[in-house]
Amino acid sequence: MNIILEYLQNFWNVFSAMAPWLLLGYFLAGVIAYLLPPEQIKRHLSGKGFKPILKAVLLGVPLPLCSCGVIPVAASLREEGAGKGATGAFFISTPQTGIDNILVTWSMVGWHLALLRPVLAVISGLTGGWFIERAAKEDAPPPEKRAGKKCCCCCGGKPAVQRNWRVIFTHGFGKMLRSTSPSLLLGLVIAALIQQFLPEDFGAKYIAGNMFLEFAAVILLALPLYVCSNASVPIAAALLLKGFSPGAALVFLIAGPASSSVSIAAMKSTLGTKATVISLAVVAFWAVAAGVVVNVFQLPFTLPADLGKTCCAVDCKKLVCGIILGLLILKALWERYKK
Repeated sequence: MNIILEYLQNFWNVFSAMAPWLLLGYFLAGVIAYLLPPEQIKRHLSGKGFKPILKAVLLGVPLPLCSCGVIPVAASLREEGAGKGATGAFFISTPQTGIDNILVTWSMVGWHLALLRPVLAVISGLTGGWFIERAAKEDAPPPEKRAGKKCCCCCGGKPAVQRNWRVIFTHGFGKMLRSTSPSLLLGLVIAALIQQFLPEDFGAKYIAGNMFLEFAAVILLALPLYVCSNASVPIAAALLLKGFSPGAALVFLIAGPASSSVSIAAMKSTLGTKATVISLAVVAFWAVAAGVVVNVFQLPFTLPADLGKTCCAVDCKKLVCGIILGLLILKALWERYKK
């Protein structure tokens, strides 16, 4: 019974930590549906070539979305006609950094690592999108379920739904939540298992001191573990305090937010297995390459006296957002499966 209660507590901890960013992500998915009609999405992000991939990266990097908050936005882009390469680039680059966490990273681990984060987000997003476009078969995007609502060109004007502010909520917290809830819950179950059974001092005890061994261990920890770009900063600082190299800390800063068990499941559902494997491989490659550069050139870092002041959100916000998101997910699952 104790282990079950502990697991449920871990599940809630992960869920409530993700909730503010997920709510933001679903809201932005609705905003995109309101501001960008399908024709514009298709024109800018569909098709082959470097241009739509570049646009997806430039759109995604400044957004303050974590690896979970990116799910509904990327799914929305894909649903509205974005190509696999552009959607994959958005999936890879967006959660690594954002306008909201550059100063946080700067204050916690120094300006070198802070400036490297957006640069590497752009590079990995462009590389991953290019490889996905070339290797993953571009099948038809998910059915355009709004097809019956939009006007043809002879009607003149844009679809009425695009001018109605209610689409922000009906699309973001209705349509997109219904489509992503199952994979989201699957990822939550896996993330809670990792939180409960992975020893906290594993790295410091067994692998610190060997650069490539610690890189591999940090990647194995970071890829499935849920951590947003802000929350990754104090963890990276803690790794530095425990004797890990600055390169290993940067590996975690890149790989942690870029991939999680939740986003892996969602990416597989949205883009397919091959594109998901390519995305993870690209993130791991650039994370290790950047870590090697940091260690070889011995880039300096700084640490604050108190590591506990930087977090994703205060507990009260997590609690309120967790309750709201939980109710919305229950509603979405009921609507999805009641028939």
